[in-house]
Amino acid sequence: MPNRFHILVVDDEPVQREMIGGFLKKQGFEVIAADSAERALELFRQDAFDLVLTDQKMADMSGLELLQAVHAINAETPVILITAFGTIEAAVAALKQGAIDYLTKPLNLMSCFTAFDR
Repeated sequence: MPNRFHILVVDDEPVQREMIGGFLKKQGFEVIAADSAERALELFRQDAFDLVLTDQKMADMSGLELLQAVHAINAETPVILITAFGTIEAAVAALKQGAIDYLTKPLNLMSCFTAFDR
């Protein structure tokens, strides 16, 4: 079996994490989910991921802080931030810090991932 696209989904809200992770699995992606940024960093240090998809607002650290920590380990890993509290300023800040995209909830998952080249 060929290697599949490996995605780390990070969200401290179980419903969001399961919805995003479940959708991605149905699309054929290999998904590992983390319930906190700290857990995500543990997983990231142990395994290679093709993409990190993270919530912006979490209890232990923000998505921007996670983005910076991920890029300190591997600057080549693409990171997408997701938020329910999006502003243009926050999106610009995320993109300037290296995020490849900044999505607002509720997500239209079909439009977000149908263009993904696996």
